[in-house]
Amino acid sequence: MLLTCDSHVQIITKSCRDTHCHYCFSEVPADVVFCPSCTLPIYCSKMCQEQAVGEISWNQNTCLEFNNNSVDLAKLSITSTRCRTPNSKHNAEHRHECGGAHWAAVLPADIVLAGRVMAQYIEKRLMDRKGSTISSPNLDLIHHYDQESPASKFESHIYAIVLLLCLQNYYRSDFSCTEDSLSQLVLLISQIKVNSIAIVHMKSMDGGKELTVNKGFSAYGDAVMCSVEQVRVAQAIYMSGSFFNHSCRPNVHAYFYSRTLFLRATEYIKAGSPIELSYGPQAGEMDLPERQKSLQENYYFSCQCKENFVHVSLGECHVCTLSLPDISKFDDDMLKVGKLFFRKSDAILNIDPAFCMSCRSQLDLSFAVALSNRATSKIYRLKELTALDNVPEVLIAEALQSLEQIKKLRHPYSKALAQVEDTMAEAFAKVGDQEQARKHCEASIKILEKLYHPNHIIIAHELIKLVSIDLSLGDGASTSAALARAEAIFLLYYGPDVKRILPYVGVLRRTVSERAKRIEYYHDFSQKARKGIQEEDGNAQNTCAKRAPTSTGHAG
Repeated sequence: MLLTCDSHVQIITKSCRDTHCHYCFSEVPADVVFCPSCTLPIYCSKMCQEQAVGEISWNQNTCLEFNNNSVDLAKLSITSTRCRTPNSKHNAEHRHECGGAHWAAVLPADIVLAGRVMAQYIEKRLMDRKGSTISSPNLDLIHHYDQESPASKFESHIYAIVLLLCLQNYYRSDFSCTEDSLSQLVLLISQIKVNSIAIVHMKSMDGGKELTVNKGFSAYGDAVMCSVEQVRVAQAIYMSGSFFNHSCRPNVHAYFYSRTLFLRATEYIKAGSPIELSYGPQAGEMDLPERQKSLQENYYFSCQCKENFVHVSLGECHVCTLSLPDISKFDDDMLKVGKLFFRKSDAILNIDPAFCMSCRSQLDLSFAVALSNRATSKIYRLKELTALDNVPEVLIAEALQSLEQIKKLRHPYSKALAQVEDTMAEAFAKVGDQEQARKHCEASIKILEKLYHPNHIIIAHELIKLVSIDLSLGDGASTSAALARAEAIFLLYYGPDVKRILPYVGVLRRTVSERAKRIEYYHDFSQKARKGIQEEDGNAQNTCAKRAPTSTGHAG
């Protein structure tokens, strides 16, 4: 473990606002707990509510008045524990947002985060009695205000004015503004934009802790392929986590438990080597131009990654390492690569754009891409079906034809082809053809191993799908091997936190162990039964031999 750090400020995403706890970001039960002053934030327990809101104190004038069956909460007094005890971790993080229109329901997440940073700073200054002028905290984080577009700058100024007025309205006469207050707040917003980190939780699409032997692992019509997806539940500022640089091939894995950020090295890092994590796009998930565009738009820099390289054998004792340049920039490097591939004695074939490098036939690239997209959409229609119990055979046949078409148009190790194979595996698992499901799942894993590496976290999640399919087939050896490999990868990325980050892995392990025990029990029982039958047959033959009359000879 390289680093663990708690968030400085955080906010739950709008998509999870009604389903997840606003403090620990876990899924809330049916009986949620509300903030005592407003109804937007919900919590999974009283403890989370107190951590987020602070202690609720009652004075002699406080009472609950029931008017027309409604509770008057105006007289509730909310006391921030942070204001009373500086060393306390309790923080009334949204107390300044309570009442009226909740800030998070009106303002963008970045602006709300900036407001919460300012609220912490103001309350600390009030507690330390360091004046009554609104300035801005020094977060010591980088910003790219000078690289923002005029429209983005104008938007930041407007939001800064709104935020400043809201803070003044809440703190009233406690603080006054200076000429620099607005500009400092604009820079704070720019810092939030490029330094906020998305908090993601792993969610099993088949029930997580509710997985049982009878759901998802039978060979009947209700069998499904176990799958997992990342859910972006919140956005936060991590002071220590913001100092790590980006790499499209990171050597550090970031994961979250509640609000805490964990950084774990996934490979041996030599002394003096940079420690880098991924800001989102990674090699294998996006092409180089897409990764650079995403990083430029969100973080105002382009990665300096070089694309993958291949080892080409030019003889029994000579291997040439060839880089694969950006295909959007056709230049002399691409010609050199093509010439090396097609070197025949002393003759060198000319390589031209839009010609097949294998058979030299001319290709209509735009038509090929459109044809591939149509074939892909036909396969993705299987995902749109609510149930696959009675899927017409013609639909499956069309999907298989589309898959063969995509294989002819796409590179054998294309990410798009891997996703199509995965969709086919899920479809066959739902209709009960587990053999075909395993075939397509293994094909998807083979492609992903080329795009990433055999111990990448993506491979582990795909192996979990293969485990669920093998369980349905009753293939104990294959199931144990796939699960053991997945667990080894998860251990590399999560260490001892695997059980609490990915609880469904423990459920699968118990299921595999129970299945193995049952198979072993039936095997032993059948062996004992066969042995008993053989002993009975032997005893019966001996008894018959003892009862048989002895034959005697007579002289003729």
